[in-house]
Amino acid sequence: MDEAQLYAMMRPRNVCICRAVSEKRIRETISSGQASNFEELQQLTRCSTGCGTCESKVRRIMNDELEQLSLRNQPSS
Repeated sequence: MDEAQLYAMMRPRNVCICRAVSEKRIRETISSGQASNFEELQQLTRCSTGCGTCESKVRRIMNDELEQLSLRNQPSS
């Protein structure tokens, strides 16, 4: 592994370039219960409040995380 690959692994991958918001931060904000919809996520992280190019990706991540959260919170039978 070269130095560039190592740095790439260490740096969080930003989904929102304008506001430097990573996928990890988006997922953590949702899974912690701080945001349950897109507008709350925008207010808390500032994602998708710049150019808006990342909105569809942020929404996909949000929907995926909300679905995962719902599955984790279902009572086991």
